[in-house]
Amino acid sequence: MHLTQVLDVIDRLLRDCGHPEIEAVERFGTDAAPGGPSPAGLRIRYVNGALAYLWGAIWPGETDLPVPDRLPPPRGNRPDRAVVLAVLLLDAAGPPEFRSWQLVALPDLGPTGQRGKVARGLRIVAADGTSLLLRATAAGGPDRDSAVEPYPEWRVSAG
Repeated sequence: MHLTQVLDVIDRLLRDCGHPEIEAVERFGTDAAPGGPSPAGLRIRYVNGALAYLWGAIWPGETDLPVPDRLPPPRGNRPDRAVVLAVLLLDAAGPPEFRSWQLVALPDLGPTGQRGKVARGLRIVAADGTSLLLRATAAGGPDRDSAVEPYPEWRVSAG
């Protein structure tokens, strides 16, 4: 399975999930495989102007993380929030294109004091056995992110 096919599945889940915070999901990059000069990925645009990115990467030394029941609050957690949402959506949908997926921490990434201990990636094993890593990054918007969950009633729906 190619990176673009993995992104197709995640793109569809993010677009269809109905999360009130997500304004748009857009594609970027041209590389068909992780590790090139124009990494392919998804840009998640939020209603407050903030952005999160999930993109094909090569980053050795990942550590598996448990999936939290809820999204972390936006302020200071934008990458974590995006990748946790992707995992929660995968758990609910169980797409047949994937054999498994795992939330991961990546060495040297994350806030000071938490580097290598917070969600910064998603390891996906496709049905054909291909394994790909999506790295999570983010950029702030013009409006300050909330320190508490702005949509506490929203839940991932099954299927």
